[in-house]
Amino acid sequence: MTHRVPVARRRRIAISACLVGLPVRYDGGHKAWPLLEPLIASGVILIPFCPENECGLGVPREPMRLEGDPERPMLLSLESRHDHTRRLLAWSEEWLERHADARVSGFICKARSPSCGVHGVAVHDADGQTTGEGMGLFVRACRARFPHLPIEESERLEDWSRVVAFLESQTC
Repeated sequence: MTHRVPVARRRRIAISACLVGLPVRYDGGHKAWPLLEPLIASGVILIPFCPENECGLGVPREPMRLEGDPERPMLLSLESRHDHTRRLLAWSEEWLERHADARVSGFICKARSPSCGVHGVAVHDADGQTTGEGMGLFVRACRARFPHLPIEESERLEDWSRVVAFLESQTC
């Protein structure tokens, strides 16, 4: 099967770095996305990002989760209880400002990530009980800055026809 971009010009897609196979997850691993090779072969230009690693939290790092109000959650380390919210939000604003003119036409993000999750990211109370759902802090910043750009999770782009629909939804 030939994988083609459904538009004349090449798209620039920002993508969670763990999905391109970079070892940036909290445990030093990655989550290489099965449709990465066809996407690259189709001519899409990828711009990898990892909010947690790039904001200075490093690899490996302590696991984190969202806590508090699902509309304004905090990003907290599980064991040390360190609050990384401001650090990650500041990095997000800087990244989005640096890439504002890069003609990014969409984002593909890692599901369930406290920074990159788009749909149904669990938000907890201090005891670890799920109290609601929200979206990752970086994705929230992306939506605020670029409300018309498509943002999707790799797990929801499970076959090429869904990737094509995602690419066709881009207005840039």
